[in-house]
Amino acid sequence: MGVKLNLGCGNKKISDFIGVDRFKCSGADVVADLMNLPFKPSIADEIILDNVVEHIQDTVSLMKEIYRVSENKALCKIRTPHFTSESSWRDPTHYHHWSIFSIDYFTDREPSNHYVDVNFKLIGKKVSFSGFFGNIGKLIYFISPKTYEKVFCFIFRAGTLSFKLQTIKEE
Repeated sequence: MGVKLNLGCGNKKISDFIGVDRFKCSGADVVADLMNLPFKPSIADEIILDNVVEHIQDTVSLMKEIYRVSENKALCKIRTPHFTSESSWRDPTHYHHWSIFSIDYFTDREPSNHYVDVNFKLIGKKVSFSGFFGNIGKLIYFISPKTYEKVFCFIFRAGTLSFKLQTIKEE
């Protein structure tokens, strides 16, 4: 049984998880650069990144490092603001603004994922909406995520994206 990692944990301590952050903070058990984690390959069976990926300049390298430390079939849960969310743009430390389809680049759903040498299986993705008009956005998204993002996303803004991935490694 592998370890559980909370990468970019900040002050959020999660029971049974090793908190890792590049800054010394109350949630961090380990202070380290997320691009060069001090762990052996294939040791983690679960990884959480809660509002972290948008702060990382080199997302491809981050995903490669997550893949490196993950066991086969490890779970990886990522949460980030949708690019239409005010919180995506309010923070000047955000390098990237994610769409519903940004994660596909790293999964078996995207033919070009071989450029990044990782393979995650997308288990689930969720988009949060709030308010009355959020219900309209939610309905449009439910009918067609592509139509929502191409046509309606700036009218009915989303809040948070949640992705659940599973590491796929050759055995």
